[in-house]
Amino acid sequence: MTILDQQVPLSSNIYFALQRYRTFWLLLCLTAVIDYVTTLNFMINGSIALEANVVIRHLAYELGIFPGVFIGKLLQLFSGVAFCALSRELSRAILLLLILLNLLAIFINTVY
Repeated sequence: MTILDQQVPLSSNIYFALQRYRTFWLLLCLTAVIDYVTTLNFMINGSIALEANVVIRHLAYELGIFPGVFIGKLLQLFSGVAFCALSRELSRAILLLLILLNLLAIFINTVY
């Protein structure tokens, strides 16, 4: 794919990120599952209106709590794959950012 007159090897970048940062991908999936469970618990015991993420809140109102939060987590994982495909050099930073965001969400969901 050509972006700004430069050739970007999308599949090669994804393959590189999956091979090189396998632990980060596993941590991302683990934190995504834990965030999913804590968000469900937070919404079931509290309210959908208390959710800070506008996209998750909208999906939960429109589709229901279980599919809304699940689709939101899938969108997060898809965005991680997409950004890793665009830049091989930033793959580690992108994965770490998503892991940290999930950890922050887990902390907030369990504290409040």
